[in-house]
Amino acid sequence: MKECYQIKEPNELVDYLKEQGRDAFHDWDYQLQTNYGFVHKLKNGQVAFFDNHYNQKAILFETEKCFDDVIKADRFPIDNPEQEMFDIEGDRMKIFHLQADHYREHLNRVLKFDFPEITKEAAQAYLKKVIGRKIKTLTTGTDVVALISVIGELVKAETGGKWFLVKRYGTYNPIYEPNILTSAGTVYFMSSRIIGRVKWRTSKLEDIFIDVHSTLTEPIKWTKYAKNRDNLIMLE
Repeated sequence: MKECYQIKEPNELVDYLKEQGRDAFHDWDYQLQTNYGFVHKLKNGQVAFFDNHYNQKAILFETEKCFDDVIKADRFPIDNPEQEMFDIEGDRMKIFHLQADHYREHLNRVLKFDFPEITKEAAQAYLKKVIGRKIKTLTTGTDVVALISVIGELVKAETGGKWFLVKRYGTYNPIYEPNILTSAGTVYFMSSRIIGRVKWRTSKLEDIFIDVHSTLTEPIKWTKYAKNRDNLIMLE
């Protein structure tokens, strides 16, 4: 099937708009509220799209319907140029709450373990070995996402919590970051906790459970955190 869009270098589309009597940098019709890209609706029915900085690939849509379909699907036909770990995992992030066994199997395979279920013993072994691989520059983004999943499942069980996603945007497409809402109505930033532990090579699992129950700092209440936010997605 012929695509209804063309991916172009930004300067190429700038020149094309000039031929159409438009200044790409000043005559745009509106800016998207998601990725902040610039949209030009041309008189010939085409739609031109530039990223927020005009320095990545641009897109010329043949029809407004083609563009509208992309907006409705919430997926541009170009990957975000700087792929975060959550980008790499793609649509799996949208059903993150169902992925614990997948990520346990991933860690077993990559780290040469055979844990049949997620336990604190397994999670401690995973964490320590991923950090060891990080020192050797072998750790991948998927490994870290897998740690977020398996350790997060333990935290979720201990706190009677639920997974939720923070949805934000890269240059083109959405990125979904998983975190936990506890039964006490507080937010635990699972993703940043695990990313930080891998970065700073802190491998003691028990510190995570001490942290989630700690009263030394004021807990972040969901009612306050979620107020006026439309980018939070509850998964269960």
